[in-house]
This record gives sequence, C-alpha cells and structure tokens, in this order.
Amino acid sequence: MSSTATMPMPGALRLRALHPLIDGDGSCSLIYDLERAAVLEVPVELQFHVASALETGEPDDDLLSWLVREDLITSEGWTGGRPELEPAMGTLSAPGWWEPGAIYRQDDEVHARIDQLTEESAGPAIELVFKQSFGAARVRLHVGWDGVFPGFAVLERIVVEGGRQGQLLRQEVSYELSLDASEMTPAVAAFLADYPFQVVLRCGLFPQLSDPAAPLEGVEGWEPEPAVQLLLSRLGERATVHCVLSEGARLFHLWSWAKRAGVRRLDVLYLEGADGSLAGARDFRMDLVAVCDEMGSELEAQRLPIDFRPLTRIVRRLMRSEPLARLQDDDFAGFSPVADIYPPRPDSMDSRLMPGVWLGLDESDSDFGMSLDASDDLETDGFACQGCWARYICSHSAMGTVAAEAEDGREPSEERCPVWRAEAESALRLYHRMAHADPLLVVRFFEEPSRVPDDPLSRRENLG
Repeated sequence: MSSTATMPMPGALRLRALHPLIDGDGSCSLIYDLERAAVLEVPVELQFHVASALETGEPDDDLLSWLVREDLITSEGWTGGRPELEPAMGTLSAPGWWEPGAIYRQDDEVHARIDQLTEESAGPAIELVFKQSFGAARVRLHVGWDGVFPGFAVLERIVVEGGRQGQLLRQEVSYELSLDASEMTPAVAAFLADYPFQVVLRCGLFPQLSDPAAPLEGVEGWEPEPAVQLLLSRLGERATVHCVLSEGARLFHLWSWAKRAGVRRLDVLYLEGADGSLAGARDFRMDLVAVCDEMGSELEAQRLPIDFRPLTRIVRRLMRSEPLARLQDDDFAGFSPVADIYPPRPDSMDSRLMPGVWLGLDESDSDFGMSLDASDDLETDGFACQGCWARYICSHSAMGTVAAEAEDGREPSEERCPVWRAEAESALRLYHRMAHADPLLVVRFFEEPSRVPDDPLSRRENLG
C-alpha cells in the first residue's frame, strides 16, 4: 500500500483528540477517539511507538499514513477545549423537590430523578416530567427516599400517574426505585414483583475477606445477603445489587460472591480510606481488568455475563452517543460530543449516599469545582473535568453524568481520578471486544429487564 503521508488534504489539518490505551507490556493496541466515541485497533508494527509519537507530536511516515487513513488527522473543527462553542445549557424553574439536571434526554429516551415524593406531589411532579418529554419514545423515572421504602400507596400512585401520562403521549414508561437492603421484607418484595419497578438494592459495605483462596466462606454471614436472595427470587434481572468496596475489600471477592448468588446486575462503588488514601487502588484496578476480561470472554463464548454497571454504564454511553452534532457557526464548522449537551451535575447536588457507609467523605465537596488538564493535574477553573481524556464517558465526570444517573456526589481528586479513569479504560476495552462478539447476544445483554405481564392500572382503578 502506498504511503498517504504526503497526500494533500484541503483545509487546515489537525490531529483528533486521542487517548492511547497502554497494555501491560507498554505497547498500545487500541486508541480511543474522543470526538467520534470510537475505539480503533493499532497495527502491530506501530503499537510500541504510537503513544510516544503522539505525546511528542512527531509521528514517522508510517504512523502518519495510518492516522490519515483512519481519519485521525482531519480538517474538521471540534469544540473540545473551546467552551465558547459549547451549546448553551438552560436551567428549569420548578418546585422545591426539583433541581437542575434532574431531567435529561438521551436519543429518544428521557430520564428524570424525583426524590421524596408524597401521594399529593406525585401527580404534579410526574406531569412536569412528561411536559419536558415531548417527542421522546420512552420515559424513565428514577425515584427514591434515601433508601427508605415509602409505603405501598405512594408507589402505586407513581405507577398510576406515570401510566396515564404515558398512555396519553404514547410513551413507554419505566421506573427505578433505590432501596436499602434493610428495607426489604417479603411483603415489600411481593409488592414490587407485581409492579414494573426495577430496584437498585443498596447493600452498603461488602466485607473484607482475609483468605483469597476461599473468597466465599466469609460472606455467608453478611447481613444484606438474605435481602438480596429475597429480591432476586421475586424480581430476577429487574434487581440491581449495589455494593461499596471500602479499603481492604476486594472486587475479586465481590465478583465471586455475585456469581454464586445469581446476581444478574451488579453496581459497585470503590471508596477510599477515611484518611483519603487509596492503598487498595492497585488491587481494585487489577481486579477490574480481570472482571472486564471475564465479561468479554463470556460474550465471545455465547454466554451472558453479569451486567457489571461501572463498565456497562460507560459502554452504554458509547453505544448511544452521536458525537458529531454540528453547531451553527458562520466561521467555524464546530462539532460537539453529545455528552456536552447534557446538563452538568448541579452545584447544589447532595451526595445521596447511604448513611453510615461513607466514612471520610466531606459532604461539602459536592460542587465539582475541579478540573483535569491533559497531564492529569487538578486545578480549579469552574468547568470540571474539561481537560481529562475520559470527560465524555467517565461515570463521575461533570460533563457526562447528570443527577438522574448519579449516586456518588464526590468531586474529582488526585486520589480518585486514577481509579475512575481505570474504569473508563476497562470499559473502552470491553466496548472494543463487544464489536467482535455476536451482535444479537450483545443486544440481548443490554436490553431492558423483562417487565411484569399485567397492567397495574387495571388493578388499581380506584386510585383515580
């Protein structure tokens, strides 16, 4: 193949915003293109020098030819690092239970987070959500009462009001409820089984186990496990188990327990020690790589792995993004990743974290007044995460995460961001492996959990 390094191209050329994914041997087999939400394979002969060449800005002819062929050198404009070209983000004026960023649209789906509703406020709150959902095919309501079960009546009212609004606008409506494991009883599980709720069961701290060779024995007495088994038996894959890994607890042990317990959907938050240290971060990153590899291997073997939400949340964002949304500008053909049109996490957002779990967190640190520059140093500039390579996919990024999704209100820091970027890198690798797996199996893996077969509206008509 002839070299394309010297081929003329119209307009001013530039290198796209790229991040090399470095392998254990120092090579770079994959490159993440921030602008197009794409992961590209690097030819074998370029893998050991592509990262250093991109860092110095001195590619040789072979690398330059490959960059041109893959459209990584382009004449297109981009808004990355140019806030003046970002779309304006408005805020809503609403009642006290509302906050900016509590509702956002992604493709043809609207997400809304509504907390602390009562029977009386459910109707107006849901009506306001649907007023903002015109043209969307689906509406997803995230509801919670700080982990407390609010009672049967208010949840019935939410389903009835949501169902009515959805029928009027011909929209599909789904519901997600966050609940502490201590709130789970047979009566609650039976109620939730009859209603279209997907439940996030917050189990708190996973125990620290001392024997890696027998990781499951010490979990038998874990207090939330009966609640997990009860919910799984009634809701199946409509249940997501949410756990916290504190300093000393291993993701490897949690993953092994989840497989034994039959967990289909697992969400995990890694929590640094009370002194802010991350002594166990290396173990977490190693376990994260192993989990990612197992998920990819399971899909390639035509089996469904556990939906590990720290990774699949990012993969979903990549799968559903349309990163080249053209802006109107007379002098500059600007492009902006779709993540930038979402509302940022609001300054007033509280952490919504489980009581008694979050040792060492300063709850005042919720303003996300930090940013990451290209060298991973942190500096305050009022636009969080703007320079970080993972800003559009990281689950903790102020540019990619909104209140409707967020459970972790901690701000970026020099201690936390390496762990969060490790999640992003693992998700990018998983995203690339999925491109080589059975597409029908991947679609099945990411499809919504099955719903209850009957319509609760027909059973609760007296609530009108």
